[in-house]
Amino acid sequence: MAVSGRDVYERVVDLGTPLAADATRLILPDLGNEDLLVQNFSAQYQQNINRLWEVGSSKTYFIAGRTQGQIQVKRVIAGKGVSTNFIKTYGDVCNIQNARMTISLSQGCRDAQDKGSLNFEGVVITSVGYSVAAADMIINEDFSMLFAKLSF
Repeated sequence: MAVSGRDVYERVVDLGTPLAADATRLILPDLGNEDLLVQNFSAQYQQNINRLWEVGSSKTYFIAGRTQGQIQVKRVIAGKGVSTNFIKTYGDVCNIQNARMTISLSQGCRDAQDKGSLNFEGVVITSVGYSVAAADMIINEDFSMLFAKLSF
């Protein structure tokens, strides 16, 4: 029995869940209705793990060390300009014990599916930078932050 090329193709195709850029959301905390116009967000969280071996044995031990994390936020200054509420909220190291940030994530199509939240504790801004390029004259603001704890 001969199988046409069309029949083979139809059996091989397996469609995954569609995603639309328009329905993808990363929502930063509300800081007085400030429009942050975020262009890029990244967060890294790491834990140092020490590996030890016992002399005369084949055992390996793993010792969990301290945790630490970094956040990078890149945004375009527009509308209200410099993120004064954001800087006031997260720029004071003396307030680090109370500084918390929750970021909501969703992705999908028309009704974006909730993918959960990232809860950062002990958040403080470590640097703020500004840049502009002659080609587009868009003023950019970059934040580097550190955090002590991450939960989901």
